[in-house]
Amino acid sequence: MDLDTAAERLHRVTTDLVKRYQFRDRNRICCFGISVSGCYVLDELAEHGDQAMQALAGRMLLSVSTMTRVVGQLVRKGYVARRRDAEDGRVVWVAITPKGKDILGKIHDALIETQREILRPLAPRERQAALRVLEQLSRAVGQWQTTCSAGTKER
Repeated sequence: MDLDTAAERLHRVTTDLVKRYQFRDRNRICCFGISVSGCYVLDELAEHGDQAMQALAGRMLLSVSTMTRVVGQLVRKGYVARRRDAEDGRVVWVAITPKGKDILGKIHDALIETQREILRPLAPRERQAALRVLEQLSRAVGQWQTTCSAGTKER
């Protein structure tokens, strides 16, 4: 298969896959009363610790104003806490709370159960091969994003 055909096919397959996962995630996560974006924020904070609002927005590929809105919703539910930086009051830090870790664990368990159901029909070798390809694609997209953002900064 030539590169142009493969690129077109990859576009169609990933668009379909992302769409299906976004709806699956929305349907599963929203049962817990938070948005998919809110769940991603909780996951980011649980994995990487407290973050400044601006850095968190950058890691989530969202504007600071959008991140402020998402974090505000999580603060109201008690899932995250905000605090001003002691040295620079303009900087706002965001941290996951124990209640946030608890809800994130419940969401994670629900999503992993759906992953089991998705993987169940595949033979163990097919699962391994599919996951290996997805991991390679994820790394390739990350490298592409790094290259793109480096090119953007130079302009």
